[in-house]
Amino acid sequence: MFYGWVIVGLAFVVQFIAVGSMMQCFPVFLLPMSEEFGIGRAQAALPPVAMMLSGIVFSPLIGLAISRFPIRNVMIIGAIAMSLGFYALSEATAFWHIVLAYGLTGPLAMGALGSLSCNSLIVNWFERRRSMALGIAMIGMSISGAIMIPAATWGLETWGWRAVYRFFAVVPLGLIPLVAWLVVTRPEDRGLAPDGEQPADKGAFEPAPAQPSSMRQLLAAPTLWLIGAACGLSYFGALAVMNHGIAFAIDRGIDPMRAAGMLSAISVGAAAGKIAFGWLADRLGEKSAFRVALAFQFFALLGLSGLSGYSALVVAGGFFGLGLGGIAPLQAALLARSFPGGNFSRAMGLIAPLMIPFQIAGPPLAGWIFDTQGSYEMAIWIFMVSTVASGVIISLLKLPDTARQAPSI
Repeated sequence: MFYGWVIVGLAFVVQFIAVGSMMQCFPVFLLPMSEEFGIGRAQAALPPVAMMLSGIVFSPLIGLAISRFPIRNVMIIGAIAMSLGFYALSEATAFWHIVLAYGLTGPLAMGALGSLSCNSLIVNWFERRRSMALGIAMIGMSISGAIMIPAATWGLETWGWRAVYRFFAVVPLGLIPLVAWLVVTRPEDRGLAPDGEQPADKGAFEPAPAQPSSMRQLLAAPTLWLIGAACGLSYFGALAVMNHGIAFAIDRGIDPMRAAGMLSAISVGAAAGKIAFGWLADRLGEKSAFRVALAFQFFALLGLSGLSGYSALVVAGGFFGLGLGGIAPLQAALLARSFPGGNFSRAMGLIAPLMIPFQIAGPPLAGWIFDTQGSYEMAIWIFMVSTVASGVIISLLKLPDTARQAPSI
């Protein structure tokens, strides 16, 4: 078996744990922390926001570290930071301790241990089947909530939220031996070529770029800004639909327990989308697959706007998740095509600050529109417009013919 699939399996496990414990499980702790520290729910929801905002600073630095040092070392540092962060959370005596712990250790867990490092590894190991490999690895992000949220809820009811955080502090320590043993930065380090091809001799390899572009050069590349804008606009409504989805369904006369089924449909659709659009991109190209993913999102939002029956809303949620799930591997694949070699991890780190403002703006915008108009209708149409704008921008993107070309800077 090609060793690259071992890398994909490890990335699946790592992202399942990092995203599941750090992001997906946070709603489980919101009410207990609100009650313990005597704060409102709006304030209790600040830790993930702090984590995303600090990612604006941390992500470029993590991308730079991945391009300069062995990825194994970066991931181990991320695992240690994640462990220390969860232990600090379990010992917090004031709410600002919670916000600080998420803000300082969250980006390291999600980036150095999770997505930035894992995506860089897979891009190194795959070319022809890159989008598919990225999609399989990212499924761990989508299904983590379905498994870890119930487990964390049971642990909270049995032992309390501090004990759950202490358990989460132990888990990343168990990843360190796996990372140290299994992570190999490039296939050349094992005498292989990307996608499992066996070269006749060492001269068959194309050497990796000796000197990656500087941060300034990468930021001057229109390609980076186009991909960032297209992906950011496609994510604009994602967190809003997730955060307000249950309330939206209840407004349509659906029981709260059944309303949660719409969110489950989004998660299931997102998991399927990562594989489906990874497969599609390897056959139609990244830009064409991206446009198809946007079409799923657009028509799903149109359905949410006009439909009211429970089954119809669940179907619309599934289609929305399908399109949304495809964007993450397509984003990485587009960056890998445009910024090969050591430039990929740097570009991946730099694009996060371009997208985060879109991601965090959607939920408060949707809430404000509902508070002022008594309906989410205008918010849904704004998100539909942003989806169309994303498609226009991605059409302007010009990709190099091969994955090994240098980016146009």
